[in-house]
Amino acid sequence: MSIAATERRPGTAPHSKLRQLCPGRCTRTAVLAGTLLAVVAAAAPAQVKSLYYKEVAKDGRIYVFNTPERARSWETSGAMGSSITLVGRGPNGETIVAENETALDLYLFKHDLAPYDRPTPAPPPAPPPTFPQVKIGALWYLAYQHGEANGSNFSKFTIKRGYLNVEAKLKPWLSARITPDATLDASGDLKVRLKYAYAKFTMPRLGFVTQPALEVGMVHMPWLDFEEHVNSYRLQDTMFMERNGLFNSADYGLTAMGLLGGTLPEDTQRQVSKAYPGRWGSFALGIYNGGGYHAAEKNANKALEARLTIRPVPDLAPGLQLSYFGVRGKGNLESEPDWQVDALMLSFEAPVCVLTATVTDATGNQKGDALDSDGRALQRDGWSLFAEAKLTPRWGLIGRYDRFDPNTAVRDDATARTIAGVVYHLGGGNELLLDVDRLSYQQPGKAADTRWQVTLQVSY
Repeated sequence: MSIAATERRPGTAPHSKLRQLCPGRCTRTAVLAGTLLAVVAAAAPAQVKSLYYKEVAKDGRIYVFNTPERARSWETSGAMGSSITLVGRGPNGETIVAENETALDLYLFKHDLAPYDRPTPAPPPAPPPTFPQVKIGALWYLAYQHGEANGSNFSKFTIKRGYLNVEAKLKPWLSARITPDATLDASGDLKVRLKYAYAKFTMPRLGFVTQPALEVGMVHMPWLDFEEHVNSYRLQDTMFMERNGLFNSADYGLTAMGLLGGTLPEDTQRQVSKAYPGRWGSFALGIYNGGGYHAAEKNANKALEARLTIRPVPDLAPGLQLSYFGVRGKGNLESEPDWQVDALMLSFEAPVCVLTATVTDATGNQKGDALDSDGRALQRDGWSLFAEAKLTPRWGLIGRYDRFDPNTAVRDDATARTIAGVVYHLGGGNELLLDVDRLSYQQPGKAADTRWQVTLQVSY
């Protein structure tokens, strides 16, 4: 065993001290000189005055100290305590064990060795989230309309819809939303009612089901929120099945939902859609009063609704989806007429276009007023095509064709709706749409209704 020690004791003159630390080396590189100056400047006042330094070589290791208390403790107990160890960094490959960074910097400077690269400190832990986290937003459809309906001309400015969204995250697993909805009634009076008012519980992944969640209160029904994220032109007017009175978008009840098989990659979502990004699809199902969000419940029946969406080839065509939607319930009357809907939609979303094809077969409707003279629910069917061409990031074209037969037992009562429009994307979800909407009647002698419309969608 061999032990060698070098110690600087209090009282040594500063120049003698420097010569001891650097014997025979009067010229240092700017980097090494800067290192020593930084060490001295960072040291405590008492250490700067005495600049205690001691190194001990023992059993292939070099122990370095810059406080006499730690040196004496080590000599007495042999325990180094907290220290910095550099393997193989000594002049002859020894392991250096230093009391602290100051002692290590002094040793490396004295022996003209490369400076010590301090490890990057770990970032401080993120503060725990605080709740509630509240977000307020709004969505308005401001329009000018001109045309002819039921043989009468009209020309008017109007507010088609005005939503105020207040969303709050209350816990990591609990959020809430309330959405007042301003709309014009048949008399032209502007009224405010609730569109949504629910609590939403989110859960961990359940096997193949990703991001499972449950809404309770006045909630989304399974279909329209999904369709409106494929055909994003709700500002033009309602979607095909809602436009023909089969159902609306929200009701009192509860909705369970989730994605299937994980999510699409982020870059794919940016190219296709971030809405409902389940790798293999998504689903929603629930039980509801059956009257919708703007009607009182008039019977004890509850409606069951479900949507299942499959993304059959997520790697080859992630924008291709096949969706089924079904309703089983009773119309919202005391007499409880039948209300059933079965619908299929094939949709395709891509950076340059969106295409959908929908077919539906229905009995009755949500209101319960689609009845024959004997009070039985009418058999109804129809289909719809929609296309969006994304010409540039700012400009696009839309087209839609709906055909609906409100009573398959009666001839010549079907309608055909043709919509064509040009859209300018203002950015941030704000849109300007010019469209023409023409509703033709199969009934002989009944003139078509035509509406020209300019709509500004304001969203924030």
